[in-house]
Amino acid sequence: MRFQISKPLLLLLLLGGGFLANQLNIIDINLFCNQSRFKYINKELACGDSFVVKKHAYKEFKVKVEDFIQQKVKEDEITEVSIYFRDLENGPTFGINEHAIFTPASLLKVPIMLTYLSLAENKPELLEKTLKFSRLKEGDLIHQSITPKDPIQENIAYSVRELLSHMIKYSDNNASFTLALYLNKQYPDGQPFFDTIRGFGLIDPEDIAESNLSVKSYASIFIQLYNSSFFSKTETSEEALRLLAESDFIKGIVAGVPSGISVAHKFGERQIADNEQKQFHDCGIVYYPKNPYLLCVMTRGDDFDKLPGVVSEISRMVYEEFESRRL
Repeated sequence: MRFQISKPLLLLLLLGGGFLANQLNIIDINLFCNQSRFKYINKELACGDSFVVKKHAYKEFKVKVEDFIQQKVKEDEITEVSIYFRDLENGPTFGINEHAIFTPASLLKVPIMLTYLSLAENKPELLEKTLKFSRLKEGDLIHQSITPKDPIQENIAYSVRELLSHMIKYSDNNASFTLALYLNKQYPDGQPFFDTIRGFGLIDPEDIAESNLSVKSYASIFIQLYNSSFFSKTETSEEALRLLAESDFIKGIVAGVPSGISVAHKFGERQIADNEQKQFHDCGIVYYPKNPYLLCVMTRGDDFDKLPGVVSEISRMVYEEFESRRL
């Protein structure tokens, strides 16, 4: 027999019986939410938890960040910045120069990881496959400006799972090289990796040599992982974000938020010729309590050492703005 509550009793519970309901834990307000009434809006929102931050637009804050960027340009700390922000709990977004093109560099390690995790959904044994890193020729090591704290060693067997961890946690180029080489041997046409970058709308495989992308296009990776909409299994998205949250890089976005706030992110850096402009990028999810948000920042400038600090300051500004909206 279906339990029914009369309108007078419901009114009493809502107006005068709140204390009793809380003390006895006998009523859940969601019991009175009829989701069938909603056809076009998100039904989870209709009957779900209330927001923890205000959801109004970021028009004034965007101007504040733009002013900060212009000041840094005048001070010759940067020449160009691109930003994409999104409140991941049904909140607003904003972008600054978000369609500008940058070189992804180490950001492409994330699609490599996602390709392996996708293949492992049907072949879980792939993660236990052991591989060895070998230099292409004597004295040939893959250069990194931000060196990994725990790089893999030559001619030592590592499981694919361990290599994925080194590639993401320490941004180890040698681990990514080993994984990319094995992937190429197994799939000479590059199809699995191309499927990944096509799926996220990152880079046209026909123009892979250029491998340029925008901050907004790269942000789609984190949005789809957060919403578990790319992989066939929810657990795979969870695993990908867990690996990204283990990154040991504490500059960039991480330096702009309080300690103890988890950040699932990946940085990228481009610094080759002395006369070439340097690039530094950081993109990820800041797990603000009960309301995560996405922040991606790409920068270009002449002094590489100053770029991570600019990203950190932007991250701090965003966090403080978000905190100021707390209800």
